[in-house]
Amino acid sequence: MSRTRKSATAAQTRAYAARADVLAPQLRAEIARVPAVAHGRAALVVLMGLPGVGKTHCARLLAERLGAAHVASDELRSRLFIAASYADEENRVVFATATALVDGLLADGHRVVLDATNVTARNRASFVDAATRRGAPVVYARVTAPDADVRSRLALRRAARAVGDHSDADEGVFERMRAVAFEPPPEGHLEVENGPALERDLDRVVAAVEAAG
Repeated sequence: MSRTRKSATAAQTRAYAARADVLAPQLRAEIARVPAVAHGRAALVVLMGLPGVGKTHCARLLAERLGAAHVASDELRSRLFIAASYADEENRVVFATATALVDGLLADGHRVVLDATNVTARNRASFVDAATRRGAPVVYARVTAPDADVRSRLALRRAARAVGDHSDADEGVFERMRAVAFEPPPEGHLEVENGPALERDLDRVVAAVEAAG
């Protein structure tokens, strides 16, 4: 990336960082998939997992079954940044905007499925704080998939991105994030394997949300 482009990107990032609360309502109207009528009993499902494991696929299935809004960090990132870098400052903007979006949806009584890596407690903290503030229960689910499947999916993404795939994460991003130790939520979490037993695992997540709500 040229020095001029880096400077422009840094300036854009700083501007967005100061406007997360303003951007959230606009992005909610533009890209968030939100039911026309709120469920009435707000709840937050926090998906966790590395790039390429199939979190977005799982999130869409869960959102449909729960009547929930689907907030995807990859889609927010692609909307905010033309050339995503996954740098720390950029990540802070994406998570701040996602937090504002989730907070607003919970305040309106929506169930929300949060689709992001969320592998560290620090990444999850602002979302959990929003749920606590809105009196919404939180259910955690970690999505995994065999390494071979993940690498195949990332290679296909590099060759030709599928319709609806907003992620810019490649093998390099996967390896960098895999080096970060997963920090399980102290409250406990469910395991979702993106494979033959997927429906069974999603049933458990749905049941946990219904029981919590």
